Amino acid sequence: MITTLNYQQSAGVGEKVFQGSRNRFQQTSEMSDQVRKVSRLPHDKGIELLLSVPAGLEDVAVSRLPPELLQVATRISYRPSSGYLTVVLHDVDSREKEQAITLAISNLVRRPPLCIFAAYISLGRIEVPRDIFEDPKDLLDYINNGFRRQQYSEMSCQEGSTVQAVEGSDCTPDMGLHWQDALSVLQCTPSPLAERLSSIDSTPIRFRASFDRGGFQHKGVRSQDLAAGLGGVVGKLFPSWKVDLTNFDIEVMGRWTLETSNNITTIRNPNPNVGQQDDPESCSSMDEQRPTTRMGVEMQVGMALPLALSTCPHRFRPKDGRTSLRMEIAFTLLALASPQPGNIVMDLCSGVGTIPIVGAIHYPTSVFIGLEVLPHNAESAGENARGMINRVLQEESNSMAFMQPDLLVGDARAVCWRSNSVDLIVSDLPWGQRESSHLYNCKLYPRLVREVIRLLRVGGRAVLVTGERKLLLRQLDAPFAKPYLRVLQKREITIGFKVMVFEVLRV
Repeated sequence: MITTLNYQQSAGVGEKVFQGSRNRFQQTSEMSDQVRKVSRLPHDKGIELLLSVPAGLEDVAVSRLPPELLQVATRISYRPSSGYLTVVLHDVDSREKEQAITLAISNLVRRPPLCIFAAYISLGRIEVPRDIFEDPKDLLDYINNGFRRQQYSEMSCQEGSTVQAVEGSDCTPDMGLHWQDALSVLQCTPSPLAERLSSIDSTPIRFRASFDRGGFQHKGVRSQDLAAGLGGVVGKLFPSWKVDLTNFDIEVMGRWTLETSNNITTIRNPNPNVGQQDDPESCSSMDEQRPTTRMGVEMQVGMALPLALSTCPHRFRPKDGRTSLRMEIAFTLLALASPQPGNIVMDLCSGVGTIPIVGAIHYPTSVFIGLEVLPHNAESAGENARGMINRVLQEESNSMAFMQPDLLVGDARAVCWRSNSVDLIVSDLPWGQRESSHLYNCKLYPRLVREVIRLLRVGGRAVLVTGERKLLLRQLDAPFAKPYLRVLQKREITIGFKVMVFEVLRV
């Protein structure tokens, strides 16, 4: 299922919705020279952003996007568990809209929200024949041929009328993607890259290509092969650009998108002030939103925005643990848990303190407590708390008032804390060979669940993350726990591995 949200009316904007049809990029003898002439956003066209978010938590990430981005968005869509949000912005048909979009993208680059890993400008999609996609040998030939069939390539080179070639020497098409539009957006961002793209005498642009298969496996076809094929196309389109896999200026990313279902829900004109269900006539199927293709397989290509991730104070963590949770995932999990003002929030297995530290900064009216059994991890957590909080206070212009998290050394099997006094527990439990073992967890989980029951007040909740999903589910269904804990929801997320999030209610 693909869920689609439309922010058209609620943001107070016009009713134009981005349509994916655009003209192909017309290039002259040297593509890179033409790129430097662009200085404004593409007019009469929509801009489509692709945001990388924690897979399985897309709906939560939508609720944490910046307001200025939502105000200029006409539609936000996502496929559950894909790890990507598609944000379609207004058509740039007026100076006022152009300024609003430029401001939203600039703020996204300067202060990227903690719910996203990366952001890409969508260049478009390439339809891949299903017979080629399902045959590894044919797929490799297709990739090495610039994502074209061999017979089409030979015919195009002979006729010379259906492809856009660089300097007339190679028969390399632009694949119908909107390269110039993406570079126009990059030139409007507040980054050194924008200045280099606009400068005539700048040093060569360094780039790399990457590919996200999205869980689709091919025997004999690796992600590196797909990235190399995409990088080959970029290198021929921009001859002056140089490949650099580590110190790159621009990243071009490709990913598979499979349309396996026609059940796409569309919510149009949501009004937060009306607490009624949407009219069924306002919902549409995929056939109304996008024509169904018999090929069924598409490759989406995007160009990365230069987000200021390394300088973001909310992502600063001096000390990492062996299995430290990423800041973005911790933030989104806390958004899922939704701490309320005055709540006491506890992490029973805090490690280096990621969850309580992020929570204390973003939910200043709640009290956060982190419990860790290993003293050296607790020391690292204290250093992380001091480092991040000092960095946030230095970088943020407005004065922020929040409580320091309480980071303690303690055992989750026997917590030294008063019973029925905790409102919310958010924990990434030990699992996997790097952190513990299945035999150890079989002894840990029963006692930990008993402590969850003891600590939570009636009506309190626990959000527990684990790769030992069957083991935890057995404990929740055990006679000692079932009368006191009710599972509200289970959802699979990806944090490097596929794990399960359990949200339980104390009854």
